[in-house]
Amino acid sequence: MFWAILGVVFFAAAYRWFLVPAGLYSGGFTGVSQLVKLFLAEILRIPMPETVDVTGIIFWCINLPLFFLGYKSIGRKFLYRTVIAVCIQSLLLAMIPAPKEPLLEDLLLNCIIGGALSGLGVGITLRAGGSGGGTDIVGMYCAKHYPEFGVGKLSVIINVCIYLIAAIRYDLEVAAYSMVFSILSGIMVDRVHYQNIKVSAFIATKDKTLGEKINRTISRGVTSWKGWGEYSHSEEVVHMVVINKYELQMLKKLIRQEDPQAFVQIMSPDMILGNFEKRLEVQ
Repeated sequence: MFWAILGVVFFAAAYRWFLVPAGLYSGGFTGVSQLVKLFLAEILRIPMPETVDVTGIIFWCINLPLFFLGYKSIGRKFLYRTVIAVCIQSLLLAMIPAPKEPLLEDLLLNCIIGGALSGLGVGITLRAGGSGGGTDIVGMYCAKHYPEFGVGKLSVIINVCIYLIAAIRYDLEVAAYSMVFSILSGIMVDRVHYQNIKVSAFIATKDKTLGEKINRTISRGVTSWKGWGEYSHSEEVVHMVVINKYELQMLKKLIRQEDPQAFVQIMSPDMILGNFEKRLEVQ
């Protein structure tokens, strides 16, 4: 929970300190919230308070129906951490003071640092088993139920709409710098959050029951076969299992407990076919 909250603090700080002073737009549902605020202020002529950024309140309201989606598709732990994270993030988006001028004179450098900080925050929150809401919830739902329509495609569709409106309302430069911010944020998210990157592990050990223990502890299928150690001139057992990188720490801990002398090879396969369950819940 600490890391989930720290992640949303980083994201909110990036938004308030780097994005808002530069007059740029975020991607995802935060950008949608900015557009809703723009609509309320300029089309409906609703006065906006100066001390509070209404974007955070709008973001919280948008996420209310998504909480149910997260609960039904991903699990209770994810939902609990997400609800707390979204509430804190919405509060910070509304209350953190934003400087009147960009912190850095170079607008591109402003986007690079802000985007990296934003992506770092999102990645930390996802890695901790929660999310900052919005596209995180919808994207993880799609990754589980519609693998061909994952987080990437969803983000592209939403962001194209946001930046198209920004380009029409302001100019292409505002849209372009906003895209740089979001692209760098997305790259950082991928670097930090590796929960669903698959790895295969081959374990050579004299413990014939290790495969069963892996299956029972991590709930992954394990294939085992007899082997022969040419150096030790003794029979061994080779266990093969495919897991995600989030589960890798559990596997390493189990092997250290059961057989510290086991030989383990970890590889990242290019493709996995067959019955491999995508898991987005915290163990």
